[in-house]
Amino acid sequence: MTLKLNERRIALVVCLLAMTILITGCQSADDAATPLTPEGVLSGVPSLSELAGTPAAEVQPLPELDESEIALGRELYAIHCASCHGLELEGEADWQVQNEDGTFRAPPHDASGHTWHHSDELLLESIRRGGARLPDNIGGSSEMPAFEEVLNEQQMAAVLSYIKSTWPEDIRLIQWEQSARQP
Repeated sequence: MTLKLNERRIALVVCLLAMTILITGCQSADDAATPLTPEGVLSGVPSLSELAGTPAAEVQPLPELDESEIALGRELYAIHCASCHGLELEGEADWQVQNEDGTFRAPPHDASGHTWHHSDELLLESIRRGGARLPDNIGGSSEMPAFEEVLNEQQMAAVLSYIKSTWPEDIRLIQWEQSARQP
């Protein structure tokens, strides 16, 4: 069953609260003397960046996307990406199912896909190297072409900016935190 975005948010909050309660139950005897209040529980809930091991202070605010870069990215996406990933970034039908020949189908790049689960570094590497980036033991292959000889770094970044511009802010924030954790 696919969860809608709001249902995923609620599930995340419930999981975080459950983890906090479980962790609180494992306090030492000295810690147990501290009263537990709703404010204390909520203030003890870690941010996404803290859960990932990056202190929140190290994660910079979500950057603004440049409108001219988005416009360039939209044009380049239409020319080089839309034939496989769709004009509306919707990907191929049944994108999570491999083709009979073992190749992976083109995933969506909108909020319904998994693109936003990855860092900028990984996404740009995917554009640069295409299917060649996948390890042999992945259980399939990708027919995505490499664009390192077709697009320069600025153009690849523009395509990525266009894709990000279509995501809701909360998803952009999750993806940004993912990127900020990369060395």
